[in-house]
Amino acid sequence: MRKGRKIISLILVTLMAFMMLFLGACRNGSSGKAYLVYYSNADADDIIYREYVDTSTTKDMYSLVVDLLYQMFDAEIDDNSYYSAKPENVKVNDFVVNSDGILSMDFSREYLDMTNVQEIILRASVVLTVIQVNGINGVVFTVEGEQIADTNGKVIGVMTADSFVNVLLTEEGMLKQETDLTLYFADETGTALVPATYHFAISKNNSSMEEYIVRQIIEGPSDPTMLRTLSKDLELISIVTTDYVCYVNFDSRFLEQPQVVSDELMIYSVVNSLCRLPYVSSVQFMVDGASDIMLHSVMDLSKPLSHNINLEKKD
Repeated sequence: MRKGRKIISLILVTLMAFMMLFLGACRNGSSGKAYLVYYSNADADDIIYREYVDTSTTKDMYSLVVDLLYQMFDAEIDDNSYYSAKPENVKVNDFVVNSDGILSMDFSREYLDMTNVQEIILRASVVLTVIQVNGINGVVFTVEGEQIADTNGKVIGVMTADSFVNVLLTEEGMLKQETDLTLYFADETGTALVPATYHFAISKNNSSMEEYIVRQIIEGPSDPTMLRTLSKDLELISIVTTDYVCYVNFDSRFLEQPQVVSDELMIYSVVNSLCRLPYVSSVQFMVDGASDIMLHSVMDLSKPLSHNINLEKKD
């Protein structure tokens, strides 16, 4: 329903961040119940939060959601560090909560004009704020009644806190962290996968971890005892993770690239590397947007593939 966009994918949330979110949402004191309300920063390129204390003891679920959305989008805040994650021209048409606790929020058509960064900040801010309300189990975004879709046209569906496990939530923001990633290449005999550690620093000008991983595999290993698994001539068209499935879209050269190693090692060097990310459970390969594909006419890649530890070299 919308033009394909490259959805940025940010950095892994730590256990401590989850604990902080949980404790912030559930802490009760004599003055009321505390919630974390999420906003955009002044540069509109990051997500930040502040604590909001609800002093009412009689508010029902619907009224509390209305209150939290007001705090996010309309309330005046003395501190100029916090800005609404929703652009002013984007309107909330309505929202409803079904019997399963799924909140469906409908936006005006201007939602489709947001940048990639604006969209992910709005989605994360709304979901992480309202999911703290007892009885809200997930959030669905629609635009004029139609559900939003990812870059491949796949409907995003219900979002929960787990949808943003790659967001590190701190008071300072989420786009300025670093982490070590494990990538897999072929060993010197070309018969097994071996791990290599790469240091990834994320910033507002950097790529997603998924894109970084695949581009490094295309570039080839820096360790001379390892063999490359993908052709250096490949073009990565797009890569996006939705509902724990990472969709990797190559150009047509992917299907006929020279075999330096077996097809299995070629494919699973990518799959095993991406599946080391805790928010990726499987990988769907695509070529020019199509998923019904066969590598070298023999290896079926039409369905998502999961981590295959049997191909990794044993110590």
